[in-house]
Amino acid sequence: MQITKIDLKEFLDILLPDPEIQKFIFLLQEISQKRKEFLYFAGGIVRDYFIKKWYKREIPSFKDLDLVLEGDLTEFLKELFKKIKGKIILRSQFLTYKVKISLNTKEFLVDFITARKELYEEIAKLPKVFPSNFKDDIFRRDFSINALIVGLSSPYESYLIDLVNGIEDLKKGIIRPLYLNSFIDDPTRVFRGIRYKIRFDFDFSKEFFLALKIGSEKSSFKKLSPSRISNELKLYLIKEPEKNLKSLLQTTFELNIFEKLGIKVKKENFDSLIEIIKVLKDHINSIEIEKAFLLGLIDLEVLDDAYKLGFNEFDIKRMKKALEIIKMKLNFWNNLKLIEKVKIFEKIKPFYLLVLAVSYPFLKGEVIEFLKTLKKMKPQLTGEDLKKFGIKEGKEIGRVLELLREKIIEGKIKTKEDEEKFVKKLILNK
Repeated sequence: MQITKIDLKEFLDILLPDPEIQKFIFLLQEISQKRKEFLYFAGGIVRDYFIKKWYKREIPSFKDLDLVLEGDLTEFLKELFKKIKGKIILRSQFLTYKVKISLNTKEFLVDFITARKELYEEIAKLPKVFPSNFKDDIFRRDFSINALIVGLSSPYESYLIDLVNGIEDLKKGIIRPLYLNSFIDDPTRVFRGIRYKIRFDFDFSKEFFLALKIGSEKSSFKKLSPSRISNELKLYLIKEPEKNLKSLLQTTFELNIFEKLGIKVKKENFDSLIEIIKVLKDHINSIEIEKAFLLGLIDLEVLDDAYKLGFNEFDIKRMKKALEIIKMKLNFWNNLKLIEKVKIFEKIKPFYLLVLAVSYPFLKGEVIEFLKTLKKMKPQLTGEDLKKFGIKEGKEIGRVLELLREKIIEGKIKTKEDEEKFVKKLILNK
């Protein structure tokens, strides 16, 4: 066991510079000292301290804070809540509490975790967990660079503890699993390893490739549930910088992870998918973007693979229907009027449209234009306005509004005044 004294104030100043949060940390330290329980930082926050210090990398401010207690977390939190405003918003089967802390000027989330031991009874299934000590808690982690801890209280206050040569791996810039069966127990660790590699520009160790081979031989990746696969892939999109997305997908493909999952992806879709998401992320909601990202990875001719990404039968039927609609129009697509294309697009949910634009490049520009602008175009005149022109209530108003919209989309009407002129002309002609 390597134990190294560190400057705790410097540690906090680098990663948690806010004075209010530091005051909160020292309160936690005081409570754990009083209770004679070992409280420590673990995982990403310790890793990022050294990455920022040694590599001078910009590390985002921590939105969620992770702290581990070797002791009775329930009683610890009761004592904390006597001194500060906070409430438990989630308690999990894995001995973790998500707590909302309210300070004078801010609110933030803290994950409090009981030091624990894990037992994997089946391949790729979630483990059973038991309260334990900090050593067991270290050895249950995924990679050596995430298995470092910094003590906040006795017996290791202001000490870095390294049981797995994580510091050496950080210095070398390598991603090494803690044991060779790591991807059998939890195959999702591969996705996290890929994210760390790309995020920090590190390399995989030889043990990483050996663990990958062992996991593949046991078919562990094919035993992952669709929800766990989709959650890990979505983290590429929502947790990592946009500029890293192509490298993340490329690395996953080159490691044959998709193949090991039994999913046929189209590598040639990556560039188009990333471009479309980048252009449209502010024009459709985040859930639809995530769905488009997942569905856009696969070959639409093998839609059954979508089940493995968490899509249900209804989703897949809708996608097949959208495909049929487009395929029926393929031969004469270029002869269709713009309003006709708009009406076709309106029958298809936005995330299916994005996927179609990836698979059919000739649609890309038109889908982008539709979702960015054309979809939102509508007359400034209302049904009430049309009644004042003498147009009868009911279907006639609907027909006129539709005609107005068609002219607006075609660029023939641009202002409210143009709309009024068009309606007056329509009435005269009638």
